[in-house]
Amino acid sequence: FGYSVQYQINITDIDDQIIKRARVNKLVDDFKAEIGSEFAKLRFFADEAIAFAESENTKKKAKFAEPLPETATSRLRDERDEKIKELDLKIEQFTETKAKMAAATAIETLFAAGSGVIGELLDSQRGSTVSDQQIFEAHARKFEKAYFEDMHRLGIRDPDVVTRVTEYVPGVVEFVQKIVDNGFAYKGESSVFFDTEAFTKAGFSYPKLKPSGEKTSEAEMAEGEGALSKTSESEKKSPNDFALWKLSKPGEPSWPSPWGPGRPGWHIECSVMASDIFGENMDIHAGGWDLKFPHHDNECAQSEAYHGSKQWVNYFLHCGHLHIKGLKMSKSLKNFITIQQALDELGVTARQMRLLFLSNDWNRPMNFSDQSLGAAKETERVLRAFFGSVESALRGDNMQAAQKLTKFDRELNEKWVATEQLVHESLCNNFNTVAALQALMDLVTYTNQYLLSKERPLPTLLRKVALYITKILKTFGVIQANDDLGFETGAAAGGDAVVPVVDALVRFRDQVRWAARDKKGPMDLLPYCDSLRDELLPPLGIRLEDKPSGEPTVWKSDNPEILMKEAADRKNALEADRKRKIQNQFDTKTKEYSKFLKFAASPKEFFSGDAASKDKYSQYNEEGTPSVDAKGEAIPEKTQQKLKKEQDKYASGYDEVQKKEKEGGHYSKLKAEMDALQAQLQ
Repeated sequence: FGYSVQYQINITDIDDQIIKRARVNKLVDDFKAEIGSEFAKLRFFADEAIAFAESENTKKKAKFAEPLPETATSRLRDERDEKIKELDLKIEQFTETKAKMAAATAIETLFAAGSGVIGELLDSQRGSTVSDQQIFEAHARKFEKAYFEDMHRLGIRDPDVVTRVTEYVPGVVEFVQKIVDNGFAYKGESSVFFDTEAFTKAGFSYPKLKPSGEKTSEAEMAEGEGALSKTSESEKKSPNDFALWKLSKPGEPSWPSPWGPGRPGWHIECSVMASDIFGENMDIHAGGWDLKFPHHDNECAQSEAYHGSKQWVNYFLHCGHLHIKGLKMSKSLKNFITIQQALDELGVTARQMRLLFLSNDWNRPMNFSDQSLGAAKETERVLRAFFGSVESALRGDNMQAAQKLTKFDRELNEKWVATEQLVHESLCNNFNTVAALQALMDLVTYTNQYLLSKERPLPTLLRKVALYITKILKTFGVIQANDDLGFETGAAAGGDAVVPVVDALVRFRDQVRWAARDKKGPMDLLPYCDSLRDELLPPLGIRLEDKPSGEPTVWKSDNPEILMKEAADRKNALEADRKRKIQNQFDTKTKEYSKFLKFAASPKEFFSGDAASKDKYSQYNEEGTPSVDAKGEAIPEKTQQKLKKEQDKYASGYDEVQKKEKEGGHYSKLKAEMDALQAQLQ
């Protein structure tokens, strides 16, 4: 769209979660040094930590057991259900952790299994002793660095401005002081609070983003104050009032202020930093949909109270959450996958990640699963094949062909014009990338069908369509390179000079293949053709696509790494299929050979040679049939007759097996074949 954008990212590095996590990490590290090699001491403390965690879980469960008032809205009921599911998951994970801790027999394994549980108890007992502010800052810098590294790997552009709260604390104090001077804040016992009633009485609107008529829940207010806040409702003028400046407790970072040593409240941080860059108004403010209230509403209120304006933000973009197995991806729920894990361990590329997000509405929850990743990978495959086909069709001197538009050309041109309009309208409609991407893929499908028709492709039209698709994909960040058309290939076979060489090589390969097929031999030439396709050309960035019915092979430039991975995957799949077939043969022969083993003993040894029978019988007659049981008592005649029938049935099978073996060595050959198959499997 060509907008001029100044992009700011706020680093809220005095967040309650950061403070607690940094503190817990420090306490656990110190405790490891304190424990040394005393496993018994660690085990005793770990048991205490488990009991503490169980007690906390019981309290939380009891709280959720309390019924909501009949007047509670459907939104509050949905939020309650979500919180209950999250607690159930945490309790399930805790049960697994508890089992791992119980099974641990060494200090290292016990800490590895239960450092989180141990850390919670340590924090409740010793959290107030952590006083070095460098501990908190180092923790924030570590993850800030990791964040920007991940963004670079995903091809996301750097912001124009990065602001950190730790570098703005004096400005926060001045900001809060002005709000106090304007009559919209007051000092309580634990914090300086924003006065929401004074704010609304002065003609301002609060809250703006929360649905009208809904009361603020206790959970919402607790979330707004932060995990470490211990605010008493009696010190507030209104339950909706929120902290602008928190008086620090032991174990928390602090800075000087007119109200005493403390730290910024959660909401004030963004207001101060954004106001420093954008002043009293900004166009767009983004964040997760769960930040609408209270965070973004409180930001607006305190900023408008400071500036004396009625609208601090023109538009909010609230993004949907990423879900795994039905629940929001969250570090506290331990149901998350890091960007590094996705790229390095799951084999997801930055391009596939972008296609995954583009295929989902930005303002709705999105499920991260094998299925959604598979769909993104398939979209990438289709696009890659499309650009390769276009490159192949445009190769050579296409201007020698007729240029007058045919019926097929006109239809493709109409489809392209309609797609361009649809993509524009979709992006204007709340950045609907789902519809825009689908329109692009429909155009890709239509163009592929155009290329498959018997008509000659019109090069000017084809190139224009492909350039348009490339342009939109560049806008989406799917294509990062400066290539005029399609994905970057990194192929060593680029440039006009190599075209005749590759064409000749491909023609030679076709001649070898066709000659071998027509004469029905020598068939050993075909593996060389496959080797050229699968082993020699992929490292050069050349993809060969065989066509049916004797049509010429098509070659395309592509990324060597992708081609080699595809070739390796095909090879692995063929090897897996080969081994599966061998395993099936081995299993079939093993089943047959087991019959030989079943009848290995002679009929006379049927009972006497059986371990189970030895516990039942003590004497046998001349034919091997039991005559006396284990107690020394004679076996009744009817029972002997029954045992004799069982023995005769075995003798029939024995004779059949022995006959096969004597006449042709059937089972000996079978055993040799099994050994040979097993060697192939190994």
